[in-house]
Parts: sequence; structure tokens; C-alpha cells
Amino acid sequence: MAPPGPRLTTLSYTQALFDEQLSLRVGRLSIDSLYGEEFAGSTYFRQFTSVAFNAIPFAIFYNAPGAFGYPATTWGARARYVPRGDVYVMAGFYNGDPDVALASQHGLDFTLQGPPLGIGEIGWLRNQQPGATALPGNLKLGGFVLGGSVPAYTTSISASGRHGFYLVADQALARFGDRADGRQLGVFGSLVAAPDQAVSPMPFFFSTGVVANGPLASRPKDVLSLGVAYGGYSGDLRSQQQAQALLDPAIRPQVSELTIELSYAIQVLPGFTLQPGVQYLIHPGGSPATPNALALGVNAVVSF
Repeated sequence: MAPPGPRLTTLSYTQALFDEQLSLRVGRLSIDSLYGEEFAGSTYFRQFTSVAFNAIPFAIFYNAPGAFGYPATTWGARARYVPRGDVYVMAGFYNGDPDVALASQHGLDFTLQGPPLGIGEIGWLRNQQPGATALPGNLKLGGFVLGGSVPAYTTSISASGRHGFYLVADQALARFGDRADGRQLGVFGSLVAAPDQAVSPMPFFFSTGVVANGPLASRPKDVLSLGVAYGGYSGDLRSQQQAQALLDPAIRPQVSELTIELSYAIQVLPGFTLQPGVQYLIHPGGSPATPNALALGVNAVVSF
């Protein structure tokens, strides 16, 4: 959720070279693919309202707090190379200082205090080239490294950096009507692994779901979405929390949490969409001591 108040979000320059095979971007950037051009993205993610799905797999931000997502940005540079039409490689380096994202900075903290954050990705854009008629899909493999030293959860010894890997995939299964209409049924999945439990709060995360764009011929711009997201917390973090809970019963050790979302986006007018939805949260915040919760809401989207 964006913090209150005005904020400078994006200030960047992009240059295409070699007949658009190479794209370079530099400036105030985020790693997420809100506009489809950066890392770990899927158009299916943006059909949901919960941050467990929306934009990119949430655990990347959780395990690497110097990774910035909209509306927070930081100094960085990204290069994307497309050696052939359906395969690309991409890499980026950023200033991973989490204080840059504080609401009080309003996006105007231009310091370069680090630590450095690096992220890379290789992707396959299946059946998306001009003239392709088969059902489209995406496969993306990537990894991230956040430098600097952080305290390990169960010892007083600092560990060097955090790292992790991710997989994002989606595939259209059926088409409703003509290809140009964009009405289709598809599935998606994501996986994040940050194996060092001494410093990674959520070493395992996955999400999956199904999305129907234009499920009704009479409502071609509506979207029906169903998704499940799960995050498992670090055993080392839990051991630290259990020790702290002996002194402060308000501390609730974290084990795992799961979110289920069902929503239906209704295009009321061109450029105006209402999206009523329901979310069921199992162990909100990760603690089995926290009762499960049912959340109802309506998301309003205005685009112009």
C-alpha cells in the first residue's frame, strides 16, 4: 500500500539499441513489472487486489527489503537483451537502502548509501510473436542478491547479504472468441526460495491461480480471478521469536500464512472498473495464535 502524501515515483531514461534488441534504462526505478517491462511479472498478477499476488511475488520484497516496488523507487540501472524473438535475458543493479522508501522521504532521498541489490532473469515468451496463433504463455527464471551484513536470527554473528531465486509461469488454456478480443482462460504460478533461514524471513513462497478474461460474451472486459498464495516463515526466525515471547507474551511466533482470493472485475464504463472480492486469510501475519479472517472489499480502478 502506498504511504500517504505526495511522492516522486519514476524518473528514468530508456534507450533502445541494435534494432531494439537491447534496452537500457537508468534513473529512479523499481524492480516490479507493474507496466510489464521489469522483473518477475505476469499480467495475471494484476487481476488481483491482495499484495500476495499483485505486481510480483511478494516474498522477493520481504526477503530483500532493498528491492523496491511501485510506488517506491531508488537509483538503478537495468539492461534487457533479446537475442531472438521469444527469449530474453535481463539484469539490474540498484541502491538497496530501505530508508529511501520511507514515507517521510517522499521519493526525494537521492543518496547512494547502499547496500547494492542485484537481480537477473531469463525468460521465454511463448507464442507471443507477430503472427502467432497458438495460446500464449510465459516462463521466467531469476535470482536476486542483496549485499551488506545483517544480524542472523539466532546468533549475534552478522551474516553477509541475502539471496534467493524465483520462478514465474503462466499459460493460456482456452480462448473465448477471436484472438484479437483478448478473451481467454489461463493459469499462473510463482515460486520464491530464499534458502538461508538465518537471515531470510520467508524462505518459501508460492502462489497459483486461474484467471478468466471476458468470461461472458456479453461482458468482454470483465475478469474473474481465483488465487491461492502461501508463505512459510524461517525456522530460525521462529526460534528467535519463541525466546522473545518468554519475556513478552504479545510476540506471536510466525509459522506460515495462506491467502485465498476470489474477485470479479466489472467494467462499468470504459476506463472505470469496479472489482468486488473476498479474501480468506489463514493465520494472518503468520501466527497460528491469530484467528483466521474473512475480508470483503471493492476495488475501484480509474484509467485514462
